[in-house]
Amino acid sequence: MCEWSSRRTFDSKALELSRDADGIRRHPHGVTKPMRNQLYIDGKWKFGGGQRWDVINPATEDVVATIALASEQDADSAVEAASKAFPSWRRTSAEQRSALLLSVAYKVRGYRDALIALQMESSGKPYYEAEIDVVAVAETFEFYAELLHSHPDRCGVDLKVEGFYAEVLAEPVGVAALIVPWNFPMVTTSWKLAAALAAGCTAVVKPSEYTPLAELALADIMAEVGFPPGVVNFVPGLGEVVGTKLVSDPRVRKVSFTGSGSVGKSILTQTARYVKNVSLELGGKSPIIVFEDADIDVALDLVVAGIFYNAGQVCSATSRLLISESIRDKFVELLLGKIAEVVVGSPRSGETTMGPLISKLHYDRVLAMVNQARTDSNANIMVGGKRPLGVGARGFFFEPTLIEIFSHECEIWNQEVFGPVLCFMVFHSEEEAIALANSSVYGLAATIVTESGERAERVVNNLEAGFITVNAPQIVSPRLSWGGYKESSQGRELGPYGLASFQEIKSVIKARR
Repeated sequence: MCEWSSRRTFDSKALELSRDADGIRRHPHGVTKPMRNQLYIDGKWKFGGGQRWDVINPATEDVVATIALASEQDADSAVEAASKAFPSWRRTSAEQRSALLLSVAYKVRGYRDALIALQMESSGKPYYEAEIDVVAVAETFEFYAELLHSHPDRCGVDLKVEGFYAEVLAEPVGVAALIVPWNFPMVTTSWKLAAALAAGCTAVVKPSEYTPLAELALADIMAEVGFPPGVVNFVPGLGEVVGTKLVSDPRVRKVSFTGSGSVGKSILTQTARYVKNVSLELGGKSPIIVFEDADIDVALDLVVAGIFYNAGQVCSATSRLLISESIRDKFVELLLGKIAEVVVGSPRSGETTMGPLISKLHYDRVLAMVNQARTDSNANIMVGGKRPLGVGARGFFFEPTLIEIFSHECEIWNQEVFGPVLCFMVFHSEEEAIALANSSVYGLAATIVTESGERAERVVNNLEAGFITVNAPQIVSPRLSWGGYKESSQGRELGPYGLASFQEIKSVIKARR
């Protein structure tokens, strides 16, 4: 989901935090930021009316904060606030909206160290991954602030009909419900929220209950820069309570969801009654194809980064490795060596290159899927598949895992694990590699490793995927589009495509006077 970086060292002192009597967490560099544990509705902070929820550090299992989640009534209040704010917000100029988005980016960069530390503590991300996240948030808000100056919301059209002229207007959809996942806190929110606000929509954000603190920090920043009350609302809560309320409320005209395929399909069912504008970013089981002429060192780096970044908790993780049969033995031997170099541990350690899974529930799910593969005659676990040694008794750590697959019908080859589990098969021809790559209900991303430009072009043209890299990592830029084929997506995020997803198009024909 983000560009993998080989930068793995940092000053561990920069991560030391203390809490003063006023409850504010103070960073040694002098940056301060209150850790919010309330909802943000209609420009005010309030305690949620739902159940109390402990936010757990997945690396230590310590309680980072306790919040009262939003209730259905809280969600209703947020939608009401967004509905009341919409008429005036949609009339603000592009220049005004751009200035506010730029201010958010500026504040995010100003609170960089504090936000990195918060990401590490509440998500278990190593420093370099948390840093990439924070930078991505700022860049996304900056991009949409700039885009407002190059994408006018009113364009003239030459009808080629004497006596008449036309205009095409891009208008905001209305109140948008933004339902975001736990694997990239703030990042996925910024993709949706910056585009929605740029379009002139008001928004209700439902963060995951597992990682609400980063989103609430973003809410605090947006309050600081002066967004009018009701334009932006944050209601962390359970999907079956808050999510269900948001997607079924007729005042919500747009739903943008990132998460599991099963929930995405449920949202389509719930919104069908109102024929709502719905964008979905769902699962993936993305291939990485290593041809016989590949630069082996490049291929190894891409394979390792593609599955072990964020402990494999990435919708676009290249979790299916396809290796040319002619280089299978050599490549697997070298890959096992690379996997042995992955350091699993605390994000506070400068040596760590892979952190924990997000929760005990998710750890158990990943373990169960791997254990099921142990019983499958078409799968052979070559390394990993359990809790690593040397990490202590606490934290939801999982070994980097490599499984050889002997049939494309094998369950773990086809199902999204969402963990550090890499499955591989061999192929004997370019045509077979393409067929195996496309033999999935998903079509989010793909990576091709070959020294042949002609082959790369052929394979790109035949792969059913929305985001493809050739001899390159997944450099996710707000200037591109994000989304996939088949069951991976409905619609696109980022770029001008993300802005358009929050707009309605109106054509107007007028007689010349």
